[in-house]
Amino acid sequence: NIPPPCPLSDDDGTMLRAKVIDSWFEPRRGVVCLVRLLSGILSENDRISIVEPSIDGKGPKVGKDNYSVQELGLVMPDRIRTGKLHIGQMGYVVAGLRDPREARPGSIISLQKTMQTLISNEMELPSSAALTHQSVLYASVHPMEGDGFDEMHAAVNRLALNDTGLEIHQTAGSSNNGGGPFLGPGLRVGFQGLLHVEVFRQRLLDEFDLEAIVTPPKVPYRIQYLESKNYKRPPGAPEEEVIEDLTDWPEQGHRFKVLEPMVDVRILAPMEYAGSIMELTKRKRGIKIQTKPVDEHIWLFTSAMPWADVVTDFHDDLKSTTAGYASFDVSEADPPQQEADLVKVELLLNSEVVDPLAFVCHRDAAQSQARVVCQKLQEVLPRQQFVTVIQAKADGRFIASARIRAYRKDVLTKAGKTVGGGDISRKKKLLQKQKKGKKRQQSTGKVQLSQAAFNSVISR
Repeated sequence: NIPPPCPLSDDDGTMLRAKVIDSWFEPRRGVVCLVRLLSGILSENDRISIVEPSIDGKGPKVGKDNYSVQELGLVMPDRIRTGKLHIGQMGYVVAGLRDPREARPGSIISLQKTMQTLISNEMELPSSAALTHQSVLYASVHPMEGDGFDEMHAAVNRLALNDTGLEIHQTAGSSNNGGGPFLGPGLRVGFQGLLHVEVFRQRLLDEFDLEAIVTPPKVPYRIQYLESKNYKRPPGAPEEEVIEDLTDWPEQGHRFKVLEPMVDVRILAPMEYAGSIMELTKRKRGIKIQTKPVDEHIWLFTSAMPWADVVTDFHDDLKSTTAGYASFDVSEADPPQQEADLVKVELLLNSEVVDPLAFVCHRDAAQSQARVVCQKLQEVLPRQQFVTVIQAKADGRFIASARIRAYRKDVLTKAGKTVGGGDISRKKKLLQKQKKGKKRQQSTGKVQLSQAAFNSVISR
């Protein structure tokens, strides 16, 4: 026998509290919520409000809108309209919501007229781990064409209707959100993993025929500031903060510690690839490496690894190392974060910092990884009418660079004949004029970035 659900400690039989278990979007009905009644009775035509219980010591968050219940009933497994739901029952509710993010799993539904009483009397609001679930990766999304931001913004919002794992951040007007002079306006989107990023890009292309540039994914880092004689923190500034966007990385000269997220990685692969897998794991800064035979052919490899090294190109490297025979999964490590000696590497094109190309790596590997990225950018960036200078900068100094030669027209030949005959001064004048034009173009010209340029940072 299954015991009945335990009633809430302060249940008086009149206060409605229904917990949202799941919600999804349907084109003709809007958002459909699957709810479980914790107390009270929910009926059609009731005016309801939605509140998110207290998280991390913060007070409850009440939604700004209220809704009228249009339809409700049981799911058995087809929907059966009943008109009412009583305590202990689980059913569906249609109330005219247009966005599933307004009723996230774990939220509480209550009557609009009793919502103030519910909050002021601090009545019990059961919390849920689903509300504390946050994105594990962040990336900037930009349209391929400079004037396509509004179309891309609308497409991303439509995708978010049935993909509640997306976390969309935008500034006022989103006119200058991290793209700079190379990418223009864009959105900052949180994802649940690398596969989520790939599915997001493919859905934009398949469903909206929209090709977007997705910058290399970034993981959140925890920064702990230390006392410094040269740099004083402003009064009231936090001693610790979480950095999700590398533009917020502390400037050079500040003293701070960096805690990076760690994950436990489990790999299943044939035992003949054991040496290659352990070498790859060490190269990705894996620690606590252990092996365990599953049978006479398959071994299980476990290790703790920085999440930032897993989300870049670990999957591709593992498949290449094991000829495609290995598989792996990840879970949160214990402890979930670890102190590391990390440094931010900035990429510059013609002395202009390109924020979306910046990455964080271990200080010992900064120069080697910067050289690889500069060489790959040299291969994938299109050649221009002016010289393109690629530079990598870390800790206030340049650690790698590359140049892309400019197209050069032969100004000494016109209609198959040499200009100026044998007059060397005439030739020098034409060459000097061309040189000045190239220099002017280099200061005003714009380098076009493509998805291949960002992939070069991912696969460094």
